[in-house]
Amino acid sequence: MNPIHHVRRHPMVSFAALACLFGWSNYIAAAFGLGSDPGNNPLGPLVAALVVVTCQGRAVLSGYWKRLRSWRASPGWYALALLVPLAVHLVIVAINHGFGAPLPTAGQLSHWPELPVIFVVNLVFIGIGEEAGWTAFAAPLLLHRHSLLRAWAILAALRILWHLPLMITGQSGWMMGIIGNAAFQMILLQLFYLSGGRWSLAAVWHASLNTFGGSFFTAMVIGADHVRYGLLLSASYTLLAIFAASGHGRKFVGVSGAQARTSLRSPRSRCDSASLSRRPGDARTWTPESLDELPAATTSLGGHRGRAQQSKITSAAMFSSGPDDAATARAGAGDKIEPRPAGPVPHR
Repeated sequence: MNPIHHVRRHPMVSFAALACLFGWSNYIAAAFGLGSDPGNNPLGPLVAALVVVTCQGRAVLSGYWKRLRSWRASPGWYALALLVPLAVHLVIVAINHGFGAPLPTAGQLSHWPELPVIFVVNLVFIGIGEEAGWTAFAAPLLLHRHSLLRAWAILAALRILWHLPLMITGQSGWMMGIIGNAAFQMILLQLFYLSGGRWSLAAVWHASLNTFGGSFFTAMVIGADHVRYGLLLSASYTLLAIFAASGHGRKFVGVSGAQARTSLRSPRSRCDSASLSRRPGDARTWTPESLDELPAATTSLGGHRGRAQQSKITSAAMFSSGPDDAATARAGAGDKIEPRPAGPVPHR
């Protein structure tokens, strides 16, 4: 089978395999004697997503690039993504001190002016490098096909698998690598869902977590205090994930489930569940509750060529910025698009 056709038909599986391949490239190189003390390549998920969307065609790549450039969200959302990780670390420092860990010294805290630069570096290489794959690419694809809980389970398993070399080599604890990553994935998925598909919030949260954690507070303790800090961080994010998933998160940010679904379907969110759910030649739009009917629509074209064509159509629509781009994507895939009648566009 042509590899490009395989990627078009199985974008999520292809993304998972490529994310691990690129993410583990430093370990693979070290196995052949190239380099020492390897770590995960944080740009792996981004490169994997770019490879997958490029195989889908120019329209899909253009739509994905538009999504990556879209960072519009209210200041309150960005304040939440930036400050909550800091607040969590401050609480953990206090709790860890209660168990006997020393408080940060004045000399350790004196390095705080370096944090803005560290944050920018973490935002580019970790926040964007990872979340452009996990959140900007994989999350909307999975939320379209599955419930939020099932999408979380798939993404959490993939994120844990991607971090597996860090756990095996001892660079990350197993509790943090498994429980912490699963809880972290639930928080980012809820953030993405409730904000109407603003993937950039996940990038900022991830960068903030790593800046105030591994680059600052976590590095201030050693030995048993350091291990306990990691356990407390995993426990804190687990509680946050339960809080977010229980419905209290929606109340906290003032967004109802219906509002989140409506915002997630709006063209401004660049998720375009509605345009993705549209059959070629069919004006009817599926609702999120009826997405389980989509496999029938996918196979309705019939045959290998039909499924491959439909895969390309739906992938292009997924990454479009609105109905016009979705129509262009269908036309590029060979679907006939009727010309629009002249005159004013009716109000929707």
